[in-house]
Amino acid sequence: MVSKAVYITVRLDLESLKAEPISEEETADFIYEMNYTFTAPEGSGITIIDTEICGLNE
Repeated sequence: MVSKAVYITVRLDLESLKAEPISEEETADFIYEMNYTFTAPEGSGITIIDTEICGLNE
């Protein structure tokens, strides 16, 4: 069996119902608490064994 780490960038466009801006703290909390579920295409023969949030791009 062979494994490989691949890094991708995901953009999130956030919108809030509150009238005030979304704070950096709220953004960080949201990102780190979000469930990022990725599944490999059916029949690809590849299984995603782990995901990790490695940081926040500025």
